[in-house]
Amino acid sequence: MSFTIFKQGDQVKTESLTAVIYGEPGIGKTSVSMTTDNPILLDFDMGLQRAVNRKTAVRVDSWNGVMELIESKDFEKLNPKTIIIDTAGTMLDNYIAEYVKKDDPKNSRRGGELSMSGYGSMKNVFKQFMDWAKKQGKNLIFLAHSKERTEGDDVVFIPKMTGGSYDILRESSDLIGFMYASKNSRVINFNPSPNHIGKDCAEIGVIEVPHYTDEHYPTFIQDLIDKTLNKMNAMGEAQTAVLEMLNEYRETVKGIKTVEDANIQIDVISEEESKTTKIQLFNILKNHCESIGIQYDSKTKKFADVSD
Repeated sequence: MSFTIFKQGDQVKTESLTAVIYGEPGIGKTSVSMTTDNPILLDFDMGLQRAVNRKTAVRVDSWNGVMELIESKDFEKLNPKTIIIDTAGTMLDNYIAEYVKKDDPKNSRRGGELSMSGYGSMKNVFKQFMDWAKKQGKNLIFLAHSKERTEGDDVVFIPKMTGGSYDILRESSDLIGFMYASKNSRVINFNPSPNHIGKDCAEIGVIEVPHYTDEHYPTFIQDLIDKTLNKMNAMGEAQTAVLEMLNEYRETVKGIKTVEDANIQIDVISEEESKTTKIQLFNILKNHCESIGIQYDSKTKKFADVSD
């Protein structure tokens, strides 16, 4: 079957995520990215030899080579859980860009640089790759060098990659961390700030990267991935529970016929802890009451019969 139907209230579990780790060259991005479950690294920057704790890696000479790889029996046998892109900028500018220029002459200007349509095609190929990985349940980790961008009076560190593709990656990523040296250690900061971008739905914050001899190092990034997935799925479960409660309450208010019953519900709703849920419950109650001629008085904060 080529489609899946999710009914209202069905839990949609997240099995994989997309992460970005960016920072200065030589800070250890490649090494730390391999502390994941069954990773395979696509070495576009030819920097594999500098990595500590090196695991399975592949070098290809073109984007066609990448497509051949992911469709191959070798890739199927390896069955990686995590695909590491080292680096995202080189993959885009030196591989996908050349691919789209060869694919259609309109994607290239006379000087050999990408045309406007070429940038659009590159973004499409990049997004197709990300969508493929997501459908396959693969974690994607994009490594990128950092670059400075001036925004008003501030200097902001961002991943070094082509603008349009950077926007896609920023929007599609679940985790974005800036890796840098701090005193005698290295840290990854997932918090967004005026000086660097970040994304942190699991509230990891700033975390120190353990030394490669530390017992926690071999699973360091995988632990962060697991924490993030657990948080994302817990959020989904909580949202499903709230949705079910709201649907049940819609049935409950159908039994309200009098002003007295309506005002009792105000006290019931006030016991709900979440402010957002209180508002949603009250709107359901208010809409029902208005439909049967009972109005809410914002001054007294009570319901009253219209005829009064």
